Amino acid sequence: MDAAATLRRTAAASWRPLLTVTVLLGAAEAAQRAGLLPVFIPSPSQVIAEAIRDPRLITENVGQTALRAAIGYAISASIAITAASLAVLVRPLYGPVYNLGVTLHSIPIIALAPLLATWIGTGSQLQIAIAALTSQFAMLVGTIQGLRAADARQREMLHVLSATRLQMLRYLLVPSALPYLFAGLKIAAPSAVLGAITAEWAGADRGVGAMMLYALFAYDTPKVWLSVVLTCLLAASGYAVWAAIERFAIYWEPATELADQP
Repeated sequence: MDAAATLRRTAAASWRPLLTVTVLLGAAEAAQRAGLLPVFIPSPSQVIAEAIRDPRLITENVGQTALRAAIGYAISASIAITAASLAVLVRPLYGPVYNLGVTLHSIPIIALAPLLATWIGTGSQLQIAIAALTSQFAMLVGTIQGLRAADARQREMLHVLSATRLQMLRYLLVPSALPYLFAGLKIAAPSAVLGAITAEWAGADRGVGAMMLYALFAYDTPKVWLSVVLTCLLAASGYAVWAAIERFAIYWEPATELADQP
């Protein structure tokens, strides 16, 4: 599939979600003007007006959250993919690595953030650590499942050819694992954003989470909803970046999705 065909396919798949969002925003605006919504739900125009009135809310907070989430995500990806590869190549490591990933994923982040804050402080290191912890499991599982998805006959052929473990990883396991790996990367990107924002509640001067917390204490509902919109946009952007990379990187088969489109 060439680049032009990929772009056409992406555009064709995007118009329905965009139309749905437009209709919902129009309905919310009409309902607010008609007095059908409670006072704690502002109209979309009020949220947009808040962003226009003070654009520093966006410029000073979104970049901080995105940077912390990206650093934590990169650290998590490096560790998770390396650990998953070792777990598949060295069979005795599979159980400990997988169980450790499950254990870390099971810890409630809202409870872990204050505990980590007392240990490593409330600076950027806290948001980076939480972003890494919240995003590791999807990449770990995706990599493990992908590396184990290689065809048994191809494994046997490389074994007959006396391929080393590294050669088997490079020429068979990694190409077979890419769809699963990208699925994990796509899921983990929003998780890193949400983890960084949750960590900002534990103590941060700048960031979307700090902006949301200050607005809640001030009962500033348009600003609260603006922070919610910014959170959604950041999370969706992280997913969209990896989805776009996947379409060009794995050109030999369709992208791995949660559900097939009709």
